Amino acid sequence: MSSFKVRQNNAGQGFTLLEVMVALAIIAIVLVSVLRMQGQTISMNEAFRFYTIAPQLATSKMAEFRRDPEAMELDNSGDFGEAYSGYNWQATVEEIVVETEEDREMKLKQVNITVTYLEDEYSYAILEYMAAEPDEL
Repeated sequence: MSSFKVRQNNAGQGFTLLEVMVALAIIAIVLVSVLRMQGQTISMNEAFRFYTIAPQLATSKMAEFRRDPEAMELDNSGDFGEAYSGYNWQATVEEIVVETEEDREMKLKQVNITVTYLEDEYSYAILEYMAAEPDEL
C-alpha cells in the first residue's frame, strides 16, 4: 500500500503536455515581439544617423559651391569618399530672374543640393538663393 501512495505523489509533480505547450506559445509570442522591436530600433538608428550627418554634408557642399561656383556647375554629383560610404550628393543650379514692384530685375541662382544614402532610401535637400553676377544672365 505504501508503494501505491508514492506513485500518486510522483505523478502530480510533473508538467502536463498542455502546460508545456502554453508556456512555449507565450515564449514564442514574447520573442517575436522582441525581435520586431530590435529590427525597428536598428532601422530608427540608421535614420537618426542619416538625419544627423546629411545636413552637415549638404552644408559643406554648399560652402564649397559658395567658395567656387564655377567648379560646382561642371560636376553636379558625386560621393563623399570612404569616410561616408553610401552617401551621395547631387547639385542643381538654376538661374532665375525675380521682378520687383519698381520694375527692376533681381538675378539669382537657385542652388539645390541633395544628399542621399543607400541608393536613395534616405534623402535630404537644402535650397539656397545666391546673387548672380550681372553678366551671367
